[in-house]
Amino acid sequence: MESKENDAHSAPPLRRSRGKRKALAELPTNEFRDTDGGSGPRRPSKPRTRSAARAEAEAEEARKRREAEDAARGDDVARLLDPKRQDAGGAQAAVAVAIAPYVGDIDRYLRSLEVEPLRRPSPDYFQKIQKHISPKMRAVLVDWLVEVADEFKLKAETLCLAVSYVDRFLTVNVVTRDKLQLLGVTALLIAAKYEEIESSKMKVNKYTDITDHTYTKQQVVKMEADLLKSLNFEIGGPTVTAFLRRFIASCCGGNRTSSEKLVSMCSYLAELSLLDYDCVSYLPSVVAAACLFVARFTIRPKTHPWNLTLQHNTGYKVFDLQKSIFIIHELQLSIRCPDQKAIREKYEDPKFGRVSTMASPQEIPASFFEDCNK
Repeated sequence: MESKENDAHSAPPLRRSRGKRKALAELPTNEFRDTDGGSGPRRPSKPRTRSAARAEAEAEEARKRREAEDAARGDDVARLLDPKRQDAGGAQAAVAVAIAPYVGDIDRYLRSLEVEPLRRPSPDYFQKIQKHISPKMRAVLVDWLVEVADEFKLKAETLCLAVSYVDRFLTVNVVTRDKLQLLGVTALLIAAKYEEIESSKMKVNKYTDITDHTYTKQQVVKMEADLLKSLNFEIGGPTVTAFLRRFIASCCGGNRTSSEKLVSMCSYLAELSLLDYDCVSYLPSVVAAACLFVARFTIRPKTHPWNLTLQHNTGYKVFDLQKSIFIIHELQLSIRCPDQKAIREKYEDPKFGRVSTMASPQEIPASFFEDCNK
């Protein structure tokens, strides 16, 4: 890792043997026991009829078919929640069916959480609070956190939560340049403890090692306590990815390949949004809707990206999203944060459909910002 005098916020260089199996003919016939625990031979049971045997076979076949269907549904949900899965696009229908009875309640709850003041960072904390760091330094930190999250195989939700913790902490605490990376890696640790399942992803030592031991375990633990106290232990809350899951499910058709590409493109744009300080001023649901708009525009640039279904399901008319759409589009075109490469390189991988290499038109037609006709 570079020295603290040279931007302390930058990323560090960066089987048991088995007994012989007996054949069926070799099994003794006098070893069966009574159900009451006696050791006498059990009386032979009444032979099954062919119809009974057939019925049992059909029941067993039906049971296995149900188990396979249940497993497939569960796998579909996993694909949607984890954009790293290559077949993510096949999950939307299963998710929509599973949560259909609760969609309204879930949406209202998420919308109520995202506007709570304690869960929202200030959109002008760099102007009012921070004296030693800048939006550029924040972008470098987020770019590095993306690399760390990818190396540790953390969920996209974990990354988004970590960035939100950083912004919320910076809203009320002055942080020096040499402590910015400490804040970022600690935020990622807390987010992993909240969101991940594998205990190996929650070990403090992993997070000190990744900083090339710039910080000690004691420093990380101290920052963890300070960060949790500053957040008032309110470490849950909806992120861009949470809203994207619902929004994407409402617009995917039967084309599996197209659905997979849309999921990957939305995931890519959502991570790009984490880089830009200007996105802090928008609600996660707004950023998610803007990412969906730009993703659809990129995949089909001659088709209007918005429609009445999306307007209804997201709660936003396209005109309401215009400013945030421009920001996401400029991030995609590398007009904003051009020096941060981690996300773009990550999504060049074939497992993501190489969506970061897809060319997007430089201009979005003005007609696409007109509200959908009712």
